[in-house]
Amino acid sequence: MKYYFAPLEGVTGYLYRNAYETFFGQIDKYFLPFISPTKNKGFTSRELNDILPEHNEGINAVPQILTNNYEYFIGTVNEIAKFGYDEVNLNLGCPSGTVVAKYKGSGFLSKRKELDEFLEEVFSK
Repeated sequence: MKYYFAPLEGVTGYLYRNAYETFFGQIDKYFLPFISPTKNKGFTSRELNDILPEHNEGINAVPQILTNNYEYFIGTVNEIAKFGYDEVNLNLGCPSGTVVAKYKGSGFLSKRKELDEFLEEVFSK
């Protein structure tokens, strides 16, 4: 059996993750709180602190991206790769009303054609 640690916004940042791993461990993957990229935005200080390799030593951390724009997704993946990550997670599960209203997270699932086009672009690149 594998155990995955899902993020809880505002709670499960890198300090919490490291404390949990120190005292309890036994987690196979820690999914990091989502990064929500925009056209002209780099990482926020919270996002950067969550993905810095030195804040995730000894744990299998997987950055999570929340977007419905394939260009933003690919750009963010490329930036994350510079930190040594070889896996990312596309957040298609967030049920928050403000996220769903923008057709991100689980809201993106209601746009099947757009989601198919997004995935085609991502996997072709």
